[in-house]
Amino acid sequence: MIKLQPTIDRIKALLEEDTEASITYAALEARLALEKVCYDRLRQRHDYISHDQLRKWQPGGVINTLISDVDAHLTETMTLSMSKTPASDDVKPEDEDYVEIGTEVGFDAKKIVKMWNAVARLALHVRLPKDKNDHIPDYGDKAETRAKVLEVVAELERLAKGTMTFSGIGMEVSFDCSCGTKNKRREKLLREGQHIHCISPDCKATWKVTKEGEETVFESVTADIDCDNCGATNCIPWRFFWEMKYDEHGTFSCHTCRHKNYVKWQLALARRNPQDHAGAG
Repeated sequence: MIKLQPTIDRIKALLEEDTEASITYAALEARLALEKVCYDRLRQRHDYISHDQLRKWQPGGVINTLISDVDAHLTETMTLSMSKTPASDDVKPEDEDYVEIGTEVGFDAKKIVKMWNAVARLALHVRLPKDKNDHIPDYGDKAETRAKVLEVVAELERLAKGTMTFSGIGMEVSFDCSCGTKNKRREKLLREGQHIHCISPDCKATWKVTKEGEETVFESVTADIDCDNCGATNCIPWRFFWEMKYDEHGTFSCHTCRHKNYVKWQLALARRNPQDHAGAG
């Protein structure tokens, strides 16, 4: 887990200088700290989502993706405790004597995003001039920026009280990708028909989630292309083509004869087959 106290101390030192420049730099440090808080929650849970499937880089987008696809309890405060004695059928779990091991402090995701946007709006953008004679200030409003930075500091100090981080809770399912990488997902957050990417950054495989009763099945999503040399059908990961740009060339070697095949995205004119509508009308 990240250590927030050094950042908090740095922000406070900048606030104590009490210049327009130092307050602005404090706002930058505060915004970066909020990003680190959200990104660290991602880092701890990155075993359950491909980096390519993070739909947005902003803290709010990252957190929302994690909540929907990785850990529904992401923003909640969670404490891990262990019983002082071995589990026994004669003692109910709630009656055990526990020792606290650590706590991950939760946060209000909307509040984090609101503060992140506010410090940028107040301090990290130059104001647009209203007319030709409007003076463009070097910095934002000093008092407003200080107040917002102090709000961030208070939240950072609250989060700094955490003593551990979690990768999430809930039953998981796993499967081995064709590249050999073991992929894990939270079972309850998987949706019928959902496409998930292999966790390996070097793999282009995509898998479709299918529910068969109580069982979760992962089906490879491919494009089947016949080799131009031997005619053998090659099952190519669909993402290989999806990430190509228009008119870009790509190649793959046939799994049977090793012939290099060329493919590209290209606009084509679709014509009706005259036999399909012969005599119509």
